[in-house]
Amino acid sequence: MRAASRWLVAALAAWTAAGGEIQIGYFGPADGSHPLGGSVWKGVSLAFEEHSQDPPLRLIASWDENPWTGGAGKLAKLIYQERIVALIGGIDGTSTHLAEQIVAKALLPQVDPVSTDRTVNAAFVPWIFSVMPDDRSLMKVLVEGLLAGRERHAVVLVSCTDHDSRIMRREFLLAADRRLRLRRAVEFRTGTTPAEAVLKDLEIEAAVVLAGPADSAAAVRQLRRLRGDLTIYCSPAAGSRTFLKLAGEAAEGVRFPDPLEPSERAQDFARRFSTRWGEPPDYLASHAYDAAELLIEAVRRAGSDREAIRDALRALSPWTGVSGRIEWDKLGRNTRKGRLSSIRDGRPRPYN
Repeated sequence: MRAASRWLVAALAAWTAAGGEIQIGYFGPADGSHPLGGSVWKGVSLAFEEHSQDPPLRLIASWDENPWTGGAGKLAKLIYQERIVALIGGIDGTSTHLAEQIVAKALLPQVDPVSTDRTVNAAFVPWIFSVMPDDRSLMKVLVEGLLAGRERHAVVLVSCTDHDSRIMRREFLLAADRRLRLRRAVEFRTGTTPAEAVLKDLEIEAAVVLAGPADSAAAVRQLRRLRGDLTIYCSPAAGSRTFLKLAGEAAEGVRFPDPLEPSERAQDFARRFSTRWGEPPDYLASHAYDAAELLIEAVRRAGSDREAIRDALRALSPWTGVSGRIEWDKLGRNTRKGRLSSIRDGRPRPYN
């Protein structure tokens, strides 16, 4: 460890021993209504409300809607001026990659709550831990679901052009590996919808939509309008509160790889979350809660020493969370596989 880092750890330990709060950073919007990060913030907030008294912890949020410009500077300030000992964030693959680059230089533990991009961990940075299963595991679940259905020979792939969607698209094609007959692969820009002429000209029985929650909802609504009897598969985004709200009735019957594992602990969490926020948790909130709870427990064991917090996070695996079992692989990614679910009566249900 560099001399400056050793000095910072010693200063933090002395400050905490004198009665100060241990400060943990959050890289994401501190806004429960945010379309992408709202559920993440609610899950993290609830964990701190329930568990942050012993030792006394303080959660400090920092965010910018342009992460690579304003967000980078705000995150650096959070780390070097606010004296945080660990970080939770970001809210997608792009913001998590940004945070990863900064924490790697700062020697700061980072718990990634919701990114499914496996390249976040492929950089061999020993300070980052990812709670969600990765795209490779989830796309295998999606492909196996398609292969088990009668629609496997007439499929169109519809994907968005943002970073996370392109990563999912690549993993989907690797998992399909010529076992599926794709009639066509169509890309569309975020904030738009696929060209109607392309979809009308295809004789298809199933569509796979790989995009974020809002873009997935827009594409699914369009597909339902053009082909009401179409079988639609989506990314895990279909299980998010934003997708369900924006897609409305068009979401009914959508199948998707669900990263959540049902359990009594999950049911108890759903009751507490609903009491606190007036709505049931989605998969983003559940994984965010687990990320925060894991980090809080690591700080309880390790105090304010960053390296000790990292080691404690590693040692906590396997962990039974509200989202399911969390067990790190050698790169710090959760090894859970997920399962196929579908939207029924407006809610995600296991697909039978």
